[in-house]
Amino acid sequence: MTFRALFLVVFDGSKDLHEQVPDVMCFPGQHMTPTPAVFLQYWVNSILTYCKVVYAGIPKILFVATHKDKVSRENVDTRREELYSGIEELFKDHEGQHHLVLKPLIFVNAKDQGDPEIEVLKKTITELTFSHPCWGERMPNACVPLELEIAELVAEGKQIMSLVEVEELNAISEVSVLSPEQLTDFLHYQHSLGKIVYFDTPQLRDNVIISPLLMVEVMRSFITDVEFWPKEDKTRKTFKKMSENGMIQKVDLYQIWEQEEFRQILPFKEYIFDMLIHLDIVSEQRRYDTKTGSRLQIENFFVPCMLTQRNETDYLTQECTPERTLSLAFVFKGTIIPPALPNRLICACLSMWTLKQYHGRKLMFSGFIGLSFDKEHDIVVCVEGNKIVLHLVHKRSKGLIIPDIATGVRDCLFVTLERISEFYQSSIHCKASSKLPFHTEYSCSKLKCFISENKMASDTEECICEHGENIKNSWSIWNKKREQNQCDANCPGLSEDALSQIPSDKELLRLSVNCETRMLHDLALHLGMEEMVWHDMEYNYPGNAQLVKFCTLMHLKENDEITFTELDNGLREMEITPHKLCVVRQRKQVKSSIPDDILDCIPSDEIVDRLAPLIGKIVFQLGIELGLSVEELETIKEKCDRDLPAQTKEVLFTWRKDRTVKPTLRVLEQVFVDIGKGARCLKEVVKDVDPNTLKEVEIVTDRIREHENRIIQEIQSTQILDYMMTHLVISVDDRRRIEQHAGQDDQNKALLDIVSKRREPAYSVFVDGLRIYGYEDIAHDLKCDSDEMNQNTTSTSADIAGLSDWNVPLYKVRLQKNYLKVITDIQHDSIVDHLITRDVVSVDDGKKIESGKTPQEKNRNLMDMLLRKNEMSFNEFIKALQKRLSLCRSSRSNRKD
Repeated sequence: MTFRALFLVVFDGSKDLHEQVPDVMCFPGQHMTPTPAVFLQYWVNSILTYCKVVYAGIPKILFVATHKDKVSRENVDTRREELYSGIEELFKDHEGQHHLVLKPLIFVNAKDQGDPEIEVLKKTITELTFSHPCWGERMPNACVPLELEIAELVAEGKQIMSLVEVEELNAISEVSVLSPEQLTDFLHYQHSLGKIVYFDTPQLRDNVIISPLLMVEVMRSFITDVEFWPKEDKTRKTFKKMSENGMIQKVDLYQIWEQEEFRQILPFKEYIFDMLIHLDIVSEQRRYDTKTGSRLQIENFFVPCMLTQRNETDYLTQECTPERTLSLAFVFKGTIIPPALPNRLICACLSMWTLKQYHGRKLMFSGFIGLSFDKEHDIVVCVEGNKIVLHLVHKRSKGLIIPDIATGVRDCLFVTLERISEFYQSSIHCKASSKLPFHTEYSCSKLKCFISENKMASDTEECICEHGENIKNSWSIWNKKREQNQCDANCPGLSEDALSQIPSDKELLRLSVNCETRMLHDLALHLGMEEMVWHDMEYNYPGNAQLVKFCTLMHLKENDEITFTELDNGLREMEITPHKLCVVRQRKQVKSSIPDDILDCIPSDEIVDRLAPLIGKIVFQLGIELGLSVEELETIKEKCDRDLPAQTKEVLFTWRKDRTVKPTLRVLEQVFVDIGKGARCLKEVVKDVDPNTLKEVEIVTDRIREHENRIIQEIQSTQILDYMMTHLVISVDDRRRIEQHAGQDDQNKALLDIVSKRREPAYSVFVDGLRIYGYEDIAHDLKCDSDEMNQNTTSTSADIAGLSDWNVPLYKVRLQKNYLKVITDIQHDSIVDHLITRDVVSVDDGKKIESGKTPQEKNRNLMDMLLRKNEMSFNEFIKALQKRLSLCRSSRSNRKD
């Protein structure tokens, strides 16, 4: 917070307030056209957000129009009146109106020093300054010596001092020593004048920036135009990635600061990073555990000002149509939301759901983000002025949107906004306990008019919009009661548009699970299916009534292309309630006791292996709910024959490969509940799992997936395998399995598969191997933040950890740790001869060793054999090396003589 008393908001008075600003792509944090009016509102709200109000009406905000020289002399007064009447209209309902200075109406020509209005501006500034409540107060001079001491240090080049250093500097003053309270007041006052930067918050209070120009250098280091990006490839890639999605990790920013011109930042990198977060220059992907309220680990950070593109895709017009979309808006007081709030909201959304790709483009733009909830539902968050609009889009029809999903998404965003709204509350000077600064409005089916939730308090009264629609129908979908499992008494059933749709496999599964076997049999026959087909189903799936019911409905879909309308008519004709169909829009409630940081992770191979035997006969239902097609499931069934655990494992692996929606344990938990399995088996499997280990698996897997094609196509793996053998992260058997493939591409695929499964330290050793043997760019892209992967890949402990699963004898560990030295340094001829004479290797083995094309290949063949031999063979190898060493020493001695 600052205590500055007066701000000048300067704007081009020759331009219309509501015309788009040329050469400006977007307005920060907003999905709206950048106009002078929008920027004026933005600056007023930002000033009032970040300036603490100590005196009523302070700070003052004075508007100054420029470019008077571009307006003809006879039109200046007319233009002045138009400008200021436009500003008055713009802020007529603004809650900070008493801070605004609208008279005199100042319109200057900045190119003309003799412009009389510049004198008017000076006089106005002086009068406003004199009118400040603090003007004329006597100022203490006890702090002057300390101020001069700090100024001297700045002149010598010092930029940051610890609070302890400031206290020591104060203590040794020969003129006056400030008390602790006076010193704190001094720091706050100097900060308010812009002479230092000091924030009395837990993360920042231990340091003081005594040269504020340092922050200019910090900003310049990573917020810059493309023409000023570093030429060096690795760092340039970081800038390119940041400009595309606005995201950055700590390790990326620290690497930028390693450049020569910014190295003065490095000693204070953690403090500076916390400063950037405090100032909302960088926003955290901050999330909280819904059960404990504790903060979850932060991985990515959002740099909103680097995301400058507006949404120019046709997603809103082609996908967010009234037929497929439900909408609501979180409406804030004021005219424009301070950017801090939507930026943090977007960060939270990114950590909760998967960023959607549309026609090959990621839907992330200034003030706009598109996300995939699942394969049927998309989420769109769009910032427009003082509204954050939420769209929930169904793939086929909004009549098939699952109310539990709509309610869950609404609740999630509401709670997130509630947690971060203190940034907005500061702009209207509410206390933390005051009423929230936003309310919710719900849209009608045409997505044009919104009505406040306050008008929907009654359960019985309708709420009619200007189009004659009852908006409570939409409201009820966004606000489903958690304990409600049946339709409301006034449930209209599926909408006409929903009835016209062909059911998805997942919807047919939900319908089959909720229908009695006899009723579904009668319905199928009523809709034209022959009795023989039903008997065939029972014969094919004996003792599995659930699968018989589902396959019956699938038969009707595939052979007759039935729609929900035909199912609805069939139920009515059989005098069965058509509300049976409403189950396709229902999900069972999950009462989870698994921590959020576990649920948000992708299941590892170990978790899949432990789950597979616990699923039983419902593999088919599991696959359908996870989004696999019937064809995929039939292929898996044939591949795994009657092995149910193997089928389950293959289903889970197939689901996990698809990253359209992040395949998390939370998704799996919901599916287990939906298919009637329950989440207890999952809870048992993950009860002893370390979330950091799961996160580590995810990081490794994601990095490899992102760069898989480059690795497969570009690297020669021989030397990298040597390096990994030496660091004990792969075995001789692993190497043989990799090199049994004829092509380098296939070998690289096998290597990546092992690295993905082994995780750390295999991953970091692999990355180091890439860097050492000429693949620096790939290694840089794969490199993980040390905070994420806190491993020392070259340490003995890591080496032992690499072999811990193999239970390898110590002599083999000693031999393999010297793998690189053996293949590069020894001359194998005499070694092999010795081993043959001692029956360690045969004559045929010797020929195989000699078949290598280079000395290194011959030594690899030798090591491959030795690592499969017993300890006696190892001892003979050591004797051969010692004999060879003795001969070399003797030879050198003879040459000297």
